[in-house]
Amino acid sequence: MKRLLGLIVLALAATPAPAQTRAEAELIKLEQDYARALIAKDMTFLRAFYAPDWRGGNWLGFTSKSALLRKIQDRRYLVRSMKLRDIRVKFAGPVAIVQGVDEEVTSMSGRDTSGIWLFTDVFARRGGRWVAIASQTTKLEPASR
Repeated sequence: MKRLLGLIVLALAATPAPAQTRAEAELIKLEQDYARALIAKDMTFLRAFYAPDWRGGNWLGFTSKSALLRKIQDRRYLVRSMKLRDIRVKFAGPVAIVQGVDEEVTSMSGRDTSGIWLFTDVFARRGGRWVAIASQTTKLEPASR
């Protein structure tokens, strides 16, 4: 009996973690594609990424899709690099919540705005694809790293 119990414990320990679902992988790729689109200022991708009713928030308050896209298009706003890590996806009924960390090198009007940001994006499936409907970012201060 002890031997059987030991074999069961070993078998359970050797069982791999559940694989990413197709939807999780799709959302993680979408976040990575978003980072590349910001660097390239790929407005076609960015317009499709955000739902028309998207709303985002950060330490400055809330913003709309149109206001954010205007900021991104501004030639004074530069995204030199974005590295995403620790991306996790959770599903809550018809929506997906994606959280992660973004390490970026950015500037606005020559002023360094680089940093490490925690993000939460909420997606809904509309027209057969995922679109961002809400976002929140928080800068990770050096003391909290």
